[in-house]
Amino acid sequence: MTTPSIHIPNTREAVDRLVMRHKQAELKLHECEQSLQEVKEEQENNLKARAIVQEISAAVQQKVHDKIAGIVEKCLATVFEDAYEFQIRWDCKRGKTEAVLMFVRDGIELDDPLNQVGGGVIDVAALALRLASILLCNPKRRKLLVLDEPLKNVRGKENRRRVRNLLQSLADDMGMQIILNVDIDSYPEFSLGKLVEISK
Repeated sequence: MTTPSIHIPNTREAVDRLVMRHKQAELKLHECEQSLQEVKEEQENNLKARAIVQEISAAVQQKVHDKIAGIVEKCLATVFEDAYEFQIRWDCKRGKTEAVLMFVRDGIELDDPLNQVGGGVIDVAALALRLASILLCNPKRRKLLVLDEPLKNVRGKENRRRVRNLLQSLADDMGMQIILNVDIDSYPEFSLGKLVEISK
């Protein structure tokens, strides 16, 4: 029986090549593991940063809500005896945050405010939102409201008298300058300050 001949130098070279490939594979594996660890750490940091941003956003949204809702509710309570609660709900859609303005009565959101609360309430809330946008503007702007028949849907002389008092208090207490275009014959309750009559 003959023993196969083994060429030792060739075998040695083949083994050396395999050892070298094994070491390169180990090095590559180590680099991949290190890269994977860096990606995991970056992902953890991104999640922490996102949580911080969401927390700050929620705090800012709550602060904005409280200020705007406070102004709107104060104006509504000044004019109407049975005032509504005003809320802002923040909805995230398509990667953007949208503000949904709502009236609430007895804990129930009113989904059709124009028909459920009436035009007068909407008019006063719209006036209050304009006021809030001026008061919360940064940098501060001139306190000027220019209103074109903004309160024509407010019904009842007593409610219109309260609107007049609201406008007067805004002018006096906040230094707000108000230019109001209104048919004074139809709404004599809105007569205040300097009157300029424009005939047709």
